[in-house]
Amino acid sequence: MTDKAENSSVNQHVPQIRQIPLIWLRKMATIFLSWDLDKDGVVGYDDFMSRADKIIQIGCLPSKACDDLIELFRDTQRRTSDNPNLGFVAGTSLYEQLTGLWESRDDSAAMDRWCNLYSDVFKIFDTKSAGFLTFEQYMAYWDSFELDKRFARMQFDYMNTNQDGKLTNEEFNIAYRDYLMSTDEDTHNRFFGPLIIY
Repeated sequence: MTDKAENSSVNQHVPQIRQIPLIWLRKMATIFLSWDLDKDGVVGYDDFMSRADKIIQIGCLPSKACDDLIELFRDTQRRTSDNPNLGFVAGTSLYEQLTGLWESRDDSAAMDRWCNLYSDVFKIFDTKSAGFLTFEQYMAYWDSFELDKRFARMQFDYMNTNQDGKLTNEEFNIAYRDYLMSTDEDTHNRFFGPLIIY
């Protein structure tokens, strides 16, 4: 009888995770794979700081941009009640982080915070403050996340909706928000490269 109680405890989260669309789980698992640098199954503070180091190294950023990026990532990982993404940040397992992120989809403050994070990352790669990224500048972002280079041009063209070869912050942010929010099975959005099989 004890075994049954323990087994039901272990499986208590299965129904909730099964209610989340598979395409969304695959997209989030793809994000987690690119962010979980220490491979402990959780995207935590150390992963954010390690990712900041990689972005700084690959992006050849000036010191002000480096400081801004580190502060931005620290702020994102704050474990305080005023952080709209606390459900994700405080998660101590992949399950908790996935469900925390899924539940925050309906919270405009939480979604705005994630999108603002990527808007600020965009600005860091826009080293000339031109308001757009060329494909070469975009590749610094892509390389800093160690994403599959074969998909970089496809994703750049997908986001660059007017096809002028200049990716604006708005285009970048629309694609990121779509990646987080959409459950469309036929999406071609590969913001973090090819989707993993989940």
